[in-house]
Amino acid sequence: MPIYEYTCNECLEIFSLLQWSSSGTEDTVCPRCGSKDVKKKLSSFSCSMPSDSGVSSGGHSGFSGGG
Repeated sequence: MPIYEYTCNECLEIFSLLQWSSSGTEDTVCPRCGSKDVKKKLSSFSCSMPSDSGVSSGGHSGFSGGG
C-alpha cells in the first residue's frame, strides 16, 4: 500500500495516509478538521533494488528519491 500526501483545502493541514491505490480522494477525510475537501499532493518516492540484481548502483546505497 502506498503512502499518499494530501492538503486540506479548509484548514490547510498537510497529512499523509497509507491507503489502497483504488481509494479515491472522495474517501479521504482531514484528520484535523474532518473535511472531505482535500487535494492529493505530488510526492517524492523511493525504491531499492536487491544487491544481487546485477545492476550497478554506482556506489550508492541502492535508494533513490524523486526530489
